[in-house]
Amino acid sequence: MKRIYVAGVEEKAGKTVVIVGLAQVLRARGFSVAYRKPVGLARAYRQGRPADPDGEVVAEALGLGPEELVLILSGETPRAWRPPLGAWDRILATAEVNADFLLFEGREWVGRGLLSGLSDSAMAGKLSAAIMLVAKYRGEPTVDAILSAVRIVKDEARVLGVILNEVSPELELSEVQTYAAPFLEERGIPVLGILPFERRLQAVRIGEILEAVGAEVVVEGDLRAEVDRILVGAMGAEAALQHLRRIPGQLVVITAGDRTDIQAAALSFPRVRAVILSGGIRPERPITAQAAEQGKTLAVAPQDTFTVAEAADRLLGRTFPADPARLSLLARLAEENINLERILELLG
Repeated sequence: MKRIYVAGVEEKAGKTVVIVGLAQVLRARGFSVAYRKPVGLARAYRQGRPADPDGEVVAEALGLGPEELVLILSGETPRAWRPPLGAWDRILATAEVNADFLLFEGREWVGRGLLSGLSDSAMAGKLSAAIMLVAKYRGEPTVDAILSAVRIVKDEARVLGVILNEVSPELELSEVQTYAAPFLEERGIPVLGILPFERRLQAVRIGEILEAVGAEVVVEGDLRAEVDRILVGAMGAEAALQHLRRIPGQLVVITAGDRTDIQAAALSFPRVRAVILSGGIRPERPITAQAAEQGKTLAVAPQDTFTVAEAADRLLGRTFPADPARLSLLARLAEENINLERILELLG
């Protein structure tokens, strides 16, 4: 069995996208694939218990059961400075599966867990898994981050290589092929794939945003509807409409609970799928009626506008709904842009 531990060079690097894409490519070649996430992040609750939505997305996409999700949640201890009792026994037990490939998903980023001892490098080393780094390409800083990540993990685990994610075909691909990739290769860091930026993989479900900010649903539209843009409504209604017209994609608008002009303007715009009111201020009746008539989600969050927007923005690109069209797109991108032959060769 081949073991690959997928670790992010930074937060929101695209580990989930890489794992689901790679798993589909491996399955298409006739390999059986198992998935485990030894340590997750408790960002949601299910039946009153903490849960990791990223792990759930992978399980849903790959048709796995709940027993194949997260073994340990970082919220299990008050500060998570020490591993929970029996943590390593549970982590090592994740490798006891029967499959051609076992894909592990790492923590938020490769440096997380160094204090507690539950780091990606420590877990990959003890699980005898090669680390595949994933980095969201942003030029020279990304190359520096990759080099730093390799220094962090190389004493405890083997680095298989790196996948560069969200590379703009128009602005960055030539730079990556001409400079960044050869530079990394010269320093013994194989570039195993160059995934292009694809906005359709950035979307998040409205329900996930509401859950993350603890919002109360006043009018329930389609909570499974996807949005790929967040707009903070802090201007006048006319200016907000002009701004909405310029922004592509499906939108969620976050605005203060007392800004009924912006709320009404946002609800009237076709590509706005949800409006979240901040500050715990409930909507006025005309706004509630308009949302119900339009079939759009209207919710109230207790936090201030900036805090709600920040929490929502962190979700974009972190998870993606596992619908057939999205999975088909991801499988094609992975097939075309991840060098599976080289991965197999390096794994031996």
